[in-house]
Amino acid sequence: MNNQPVDKPYVLAVDDEQLNIELLKFILERNDFEYQGTNDDDYFFTLLEEKLPDLILLDVIMPRIDGFELCQKLKSYSEYRNIPVIFLTGKVNIKDKVKGFEVGGIDYVTKPFNEQELIARIQTHVELVRAKNQIEKQAENLRQSNILKDRMFSIIGHDLRSPLSAAKLKMDFIMRGIIDPKADNFIDGTVYELLKTMDEALNLLQNLLGWAKSESDQIQIIPEKLDVLDLVEQTFRLLKLGSEHKKIELINNVPKDSWVFADMNTVKTVLRNLLSNAIKFTPIEGTIKVNGLFNNSHLTIEIEDNGQGIPPEDINKILNPNEHFSKLGTEKEPGTGLGLILCQNFIEKNGGSLNIRSEVGKGSVFYFNLPLYQEEV
Repeated sequence: MNNQPVDKPYVLAVDDEQLNIELLKFILERNDFEYQGTNDDDYFFTLLEEKLPDLILLDVIMPRIDGFELCQKLKSYSEYRNIPVIFLTGKVNIKDKVKGFEVGGIDYVTKPFNEQELIARIQTHVELVRAKNQIEKQAENLRQSNILKDRMFSIIGHDLRSPLSAAKLKMDFIMRGIIDPKADNFIDGTVYELLKTMDEALNLLQNLLGWAKSESDQIQIIPEKLDVLDLVEQTFRLLKLGSEHKKIELINNVPKDSWVFADMNTVKTVLRNLLSNAIKFTPIEGTIKVNGLFNNSHLTIEIEDNGQGIPPEDINKILNPNEHFSKLGTEKEPGTGLGLILCQNFIEKNGGSLNIRSEVGKGSVFYFNLPLYQEEV
């Protein structure tokens, strides 16, 4: 059951007689409508810019411009084209009715007004338009849901299946004796490869679930006081396997007392993905630094590596949320591009944006801002 309050229908009227404007105000406000009226056709467009009405009442006979011309002018603007227009007139001849419908009107109300008729006609058309808008919104939501479902199936069918298939194949080889568990390189080679493969699958699955929740607006952002220095240390420990295998030095340059006001789960996901990417694209015995720079009321967090760098044309692709862009790492590590899409989304939900500085052959810096935590006075 939907208990959300519905906004009062807003009606805008244009009539050259002030008495009619006041009478409409009395009738409509008494029947729980929001109302604005004017006898100035120029001011009418000013009112339209301030707030779009659910319905417009237009007097047919006015001294400077008649209602038909004004309706035609109104319908020439794409942003006003779908607002229903009811003409107010003392005329009832067929010729005028046909002309009114030709220029975009949907109904007529004759003067002097009958309150019950006026309210019934307005209410009917407002409900029709609102129902149409609701159906269009639902159709768009369904379309977006189908796009989301298709992308998820594509990632599950290709990117998630690959590491799981690789892990299963290695375990089959162990069971069949093709890989000897007593071999000298079994722990450092086979077991490490299995762990790395399962880490890739788990990371992808976490990103996939996070992205799906975000795309369907199921992510709750709950800002709280966070210690960025500690969060970075936690992320270093989480990614220890990959960094130690490539002998990459992880340096935490975030100052002490770097407190921000942000959502813990989304910030952790961002740090995990950006550091995981930095490890992937940094060569053996490379260095990755996480810097924290105070910037007025924000903390700028930088993930800096001395890896292979990114060409300018690829930076645009990386920052395009509608492009599924990925490249292999320095040790041929696979990727989906999903992590960076998720990072952009989560950073934006925390009030910031993801940016990149990079030089091919020298490394990259991925950076974003988070609001500093302010003690309540």
